[in-house]
Amino acid sequence: MNNLRSRNVFIIFSLTVFFQWNTVAQTQIIPNKDQEVIDQLMERKMAQNNQFSLYTNFSLQLKSGQKEEVELLYKEFTAVYPEIDATIVFANPQFKLIVGNFKHKIEAEHLLRKIKDKYPSAFVVKLGGS
Repeated sequence: MNNLRSRNVFIIFSLTVFFQWNTVAQTQIIPNKDQEVIDQLMERKMAQNNQFSLYTNFSLQLKSGQKEEVELLYKEFTAVYPEIDATIVFANPQFKLIVGNFKHKIEAEHLLRKIKDKYPSAFVVKLGGS
């Protein structure tokens, strides 16, 4: 009887150690060979997201209207001024062409004076924020 009891304790102890060792083995971290590429893509994505912030900076609105009209003006503007940020936003029920990305309103007004002859309906905007 005592021998059987010792054997049962040994088996339970062995199984406990085995399952514990097996559980520890599952926490091993396997290195991702493409992690560097993933990190680079994430950095580029974050840079792109932070590049044009409509919610904290001043911009110019060049046009508000139908999608086709705004897209045509977007292509025209980016061909003439490739160095100036430009984006199309949808504000129900119209699309808007927003250009420029300035921390200070005076910088947006300077761009407005520069392009006012070609885009007479343009005006300074600060979308969202305070």
